Amino acid sequence: MNEYIDSRELQQMKEQLAILTQKLDKETIVNERLMRRAMKEKVTKMQRNALIKGIAIAFGIPYTIGIFHMLGVSAWLCAFTILFLAVALVFDYHTHNVLKPREALYGNLMDVQKKALRIKQAYQNWLKVSIPFLIIWCTWFLYELSLQAHIPTEAIITGFVCGGIIGGLIGIKQYNKVQRTADEILEQIEEMQV
Repeated sequence: MNEYIDSRELQQMKEQLAILTQKLDKETIVNERLMRRAMKEKVTKMQRNALIKGIAIAFGIPYTIGIFHMLGVSAWLCAFTILFLAVALVFDYHTHNVLKPREALYGNLMDVQKKALRIKQAYQNWLKVSIPFLIIWCTWFLYELSLQAHIPTEAIITGFVCGGIIGGLIGIKQYNKVQRTADEILEQIEEMQV
C-alpha cells in the first residue's frame, strides 16, 4: 500500500512538474519576443538617427560650397571639406546598413551580436580618422580665414569657437548614443543566451 501511495504521489509530482515546465517555456518565449522587439526598436532608432545625419550631411555639401565661396576660401579647402562630408555619408550608410531591424526581431542572435559589435567598432575606428582630419581642417580653415582682410579676427575666433563647441557636443552625443545603444543590444542578447 505504501508503494502505491508513493508511486501515486510521484506521478502527481511529475505531472505538476510537466505543467510548470510548460508554463516556464511559454514565459521564456514571451520574454524573448519582448526582448527582440526592444532590440528591433533600438536598431530602428539607430537607423533613423543615421538617416537624419545623412540628410544633414547631404544638405551640408551645397551649403559648404556656398559659404566657402562667400568667405573667399580656396577651392582646395572646399574640395577637402566636401570629400570628408562624402566619406562621412558613405561611412554612415555602410555602418548602419549592416544591421536591419528585421534581423533583430527574427535573425540569429549570434549574427545580430556580431553586427552590433561591428557597428560599435566602426564608430571607434571613425574617431581615429575624423579627429586627425578635424585638426588638419580646423588649422587650414583658420589660416585661410586669417588671410581674409574683410573678416574681423574677433568674428573668426567667435564663430570658430561657437561652431567647434556646438559641433563637438553634437558629435560626442551621437557617438555616445550609438555606443550605448549597441551596448544595450549586446546586453539583451547576453540575457537571452543565458
